[in-house]
Amino acid sequence: MQALTVIKGLLAYNADFDQRIWSSIEGLSDEQFCADYPYSQGSLRNHLVHIASVERAWLTGLQTGERPKHLDPLEYPTIASVRDVFNQMRSQVTTYVDQLSDEQLADVLPGMNLAHWQVLVQLANHATDHRAQILRILHDYGQKTFDQDIVLHFWGR
Repeated sequence: MQALTVIKGLLAYNADFDQRIWSSIEGLSDEQFCADYPYSQGSLRNHLVHIASVERAWLTGLQTGERPKHLDPLEYPTIASVRDVFNQMRSQVTTYVDQLSDEQLADVLPGMNLAHWQVLVQLANHATDHRAQILRILHDYGQKTFDQDIVLHFWGR
């Protein structure tokens, strides 16, 4: 099996479970979505903008070697606005990975001291960590939550 197949599988899991998060968020108002929460990034909005912002920074680093400033959650006042920027980043990551070869995954990036594959694994791992936090907040709001074991994705559940 090629390494790129593994990376694509990991990122597909990430995208799959992100969409499950958005399904759980649909029952909330914009006010609940933006309400402060006393842990990690704060509100659901802040968590999701943080994930998109970090992915944007890593992806830009992979593509150009530059690191853009982080997105400001206050610029995204609604569920719809956050979902748009979040899904845009997911799409950009997928598009980027689709044009990579197995050989390019091993390339170490100057200034990052990481290979492409390591950055892409970091993106998925970082999102999984924050999804766990998001699931807790959703639980506290009485929304439907779920296990996010990767095997559930592989089994198609």
